[in-house]
Amino acid sequence: MNDIEKLFNHDCDLITPPADITDEAVASNEAVQIIPNSEYFERYLAECYNTVLTSKEININQTPCHNGAMEFRKALATFMFRLRNIEVNPELVIVGSGLQSLLSNILRLPSIMHPEGILRQEGLLSRAEQIATGVRPMVAIAEDEDEQIKKMFSTSRIKIKDVAVDEQGVSFNSLISSGSTLLYVSPRDVPNFYLEDPEERRRDLLDWANSASYRFIIEYDSTKRIQSVPTFKKFDEKDDVIYLNSFSSLLCNGISASWAVLPEKLYKEYSEMFNNFPCQLSYLEQKALAMFTEKGYLDNYLESIQSSIDEEAQEDELAF
Repeated sequence: MNDIEKLFNHDCDLITPPADITDEAVASNEAVQIIPNSEYFERYLAECYNTVLTSKEININQTPCHNGAMEFRKALATFMFRLRNIEVNPELVIVGSGLQSLLSNILRLPSIMHPEGILRQEGLLSRAEQIATGVRPMVAIAEDEDEQIKKMFSTSRIKIKDVAVDEQGVSFNSLISSGSTLLYVSPRDVPNFYLEDPEERRRDLLDWANSASYRFIIEYDSTKRIQSVPTFKKFDEKDDVIYLNSFSSLLCNGISASWAVLPEKLYKEYSEMFNNFPCQLSYLEQKALAMFTEKGYLDNYLESIQSSIDEEAQEDELAF
């Protein structure tokens, strides 16, 4: 039984909502004390699901649009500002039911699949022209990256290229020589770069993406830490970074909701390609998770986890 199923299991006490938090407390950003354990977390998420299910003003059976409900996208944009101090236009946020599914859709976009533009003809002539250009879609991934990450890209028609790592993370020279059009990064890939020389390596990789219109950095923000990790998206002045995040990494695997922030060019392509397809994440889940985020439950859950991690680290340091 996953976490969502537990919420609606009437044999448990999770459906009973906890004491309400006043609007004044939320408005003043007063900390909501959330203990980082599954029982407490599920009670607050259950409160949001229960509110949506019992509301007479919300039609949970409506079909969500291809890029997700606007109220959920706005909640995610606001959350990103609180989490990473990233200013995000909600219009450029897209929502999906799973990270791999969402990434697969993004990797099908014309600007990614056809680095030098869509070919004029189909058939043998088209293939000959593509070979002649010498630019094919390819994603660079750190050679020591987890195999699960590489599998996320394996379902697409884009070739994967392992690139070396150095003391600052992804090797810039290895990236240049790889001929890649995409670069996958996460906080895990460049941990030393953030701490040792954040400006130089970040600038090099962003300049690499900016030097060609078909190059993009795909950033999966998989850390639960708040404000402590400067993401590439935060410094994305040229609109070259595809930002990914998911509730499965922030909360638990039972919640597959994910989202991306796309460069404007890619967002327009995404809207054109998937306009006639509904978002795979149900409207019920989007409304409940939007409420969970807006009320500050998600922030305080992550803050509690971070506080616990910091306390353990301090205890280990003192013991050492």
